Amino acid sequence: MAFKRARGANAIVAGAFESVYGTSPGSGYYKLPIAGDIALGDEQGRIASDLIGFGREPLASADDVVNNSGDVKVPVDLRYFGFWLKLLFGAPTTTQGVAASGTITFATNPADADTVTINSVAFTFKNTPTLATHVQIGTDLAATLANLIVTLNASANASVTPATYSADADLTMLTITHDTIGTGGNSFTIAASAGTPSGATLAGGSTSGPYNHVFVSGVVDLPSASIEIGMTDVEQFFMNYGVMANTFSIPMQRSGLLNATIGLMAQGERTPTGSTGAGTPTELVIERFAQGQGYLKRDGVPLARVQSGTPKFSNEMEADESIRPDGRIGGADAGQLTGGIDNLTVRFGDPTLYNLAIAKTPLELSFGWQISATKKLTCVYHRVILPKSKLPISGPKGIQASYNAMIERHPTLLRSATITLVNDFASYA
Repeated sequence: MAFKRARGANAIVAGAFESVYGTSPGSGYYKLPIAGDIALGDEQGRIASDLIGFGREPLASADDVVNNSGDVKVPVDLRYFGFWLKLLFGAPTTTQGVAASGTITFATNPADADTVTINSVAFTFKNTPTLATHVQIGTDLAATLANLIVTLNASANASVTPATYSADADLTMLTITHDTIGTGGNSFTIAASAGTPSGATLAGGSTSGPYNHVFVSGVVDLPSASIEIGMTDVEQFFMNYGVMANTFSIPMQRSGLLNATIGLMAQGERTPTGSTGAGTPTELVIERFAQGQGYLKRDGVPLARVQSGTPKFSNEMEADESIRPDGRIGGADAGQLTGGIDNLTVRFGDPTLYNLAIAKTPLELSFGWQISATKKLTCVYHRVILPKSKLPISGPKGIQASYNAMIERHPTLLRSATITLVNDFASYA
């Protein structure tokens, strides 16, 4: 008879949220897809004896404390990723429906005195802007449209602020998206003398359709979960309890699989048994986002020539190292969060980001991935100030600048990050 050996291919990971920290629920588990790596489980070292006078042979060692922390690599997917977002940011606010939207398409660069009118507020293209509603005409359409989008998103006019403004990758079309899910945005008017609007008003706002799960940074009390790792080849199941999410990072690049690394901190692991404590976990359809579906924008304007970058976020968890007879932590408390985009690497083609860094201009960075209009993940860092970067020349190839962008709390929104997952899953409660 062949010996059984545990294999990662047959390992099953199941997770459920806890109502009470450290108490594993008896139901509600989901089968969680893992992208090859999970390192969760108890570790307990030994402390060497410090006694003298008994010769050179070592005396009995003693137990050290129990630690349980490690990383898990997970696919950034349409449905399961909400489980990890809830661990990281807390429960989302979920609204069903679609926000009204519309477009203005430009065929040529607007001329001086041309206008776009947003909800009855006219914005005028000018060679020499002097007012808040003036838009600098650039050297080409792309530059002008970028200026328009920055102006609209920065506007404090109460008629303009209910919507968010962005552009397509080619910088020929302005997209206006109402910020409120539902039919209210369908009466928001748009017009233009220099472009072609999709209609007289935004359209498509509805209270039916996909679910919009909005996660925000800075939640005081974060949830915990129980995560069971089942090694089914040898019928051993390891239940980790009091699991909290501390960090995440998502490498962005032109191609390849899109995965996130989540840093976990658990209170402990129960003695493995021959039967699962997760029952039959619910299994969802896996639909992964792809690197090729990604985008990165600055104040709603697509960032050109971005080569790579790693969005990161940390809850700066601190273990409660109270003295306990079981040697385990008493819990984990979230500290002052940190985040940003590490190694945001851009081919140097124009000085826009470089000049923003020199001027220390606050900007909004948004990134995400989209399968369709009803299947998308959008992440917004509301206030970022780029550090000044040098431009090293390494041989005859392209010159690149690299920035480590750090997030800050937005003075009006009073948060630094918002992540929205749009899918067909009703609730992450």
